[in-house]
Amino acid sequence: MGETHTAEEVRARCIAAMPDPLGALYFELRNQLVWLHLKWSSFCDLFAKDRTTIDLLNEAAPDFFGNLQRMMWEDVLMHLCRLTDPVKSAGKDTLTVQRISELVPEQQLSEKVAAYAANARERTQFARDWRNRRLAHRELPPLNGETHTPLARASRQHVEDALKGLRQTMNSVSEHYLGASTAYEHSIEALGGVASLLTRLRAGVEARRTRI
Repeated sequence: MGETHTAEEVRARCIAAMPDPLGALYFELRNQLVWLHLKWSSFCDLFAKDRTTIDLLNEAAPDFFGNLQRMMWEDVLMHLCRLTDPVKSAGKDTLTVQRISELVPEQQLSEKVAAYAANARERTQFARDWRNRRLAHRELPPLNGETHTPLARASRQHVEDALKGLRQTMNSVSEHYLGASTAYEHSIEALGGVASLLTRLRAGVEARRTRI
């Protein structure tokens, strides 16, 4: 069984192993990427893995879970954009993987990280189109018969590809300075997550059936 470390211990290890202020930046980005993977895992567990789960949600509260599906999907797209945005937005510094390479003193590693970060940004272009035209801003629909440009195609595979690009960026740093990578895609959900929800929903639906 692997060792368990507190957030403070992980942060201290990153800061000790990496040039200042790269360690602190890496730690903050790592937390964000873990959180994004947990959200994506919850989305997939609810809406993308098992038809019986979809049937359960539709029987329990179809309108609520339909809205929840849309909100979780949109939140994931927004999170992908934030992690790959430019280093400044509206004159303010941003927490983004695009900032990492400028803090890496080793030229070869810096170039490698920059290439991975550029790839991650390219893989999130679909999400950025949704954010710019639908989520953060609402594009004015055609009013005088103009041709409407459809939003970029967005699928679960697009999200998986974008997450892979982010993992490559972050792990290129940790492998160099910490001698290890993080299996973000295998993040473990805390107690009280999707599994707990589904257990209680099944019990409630079964109880309702017996009363009918």
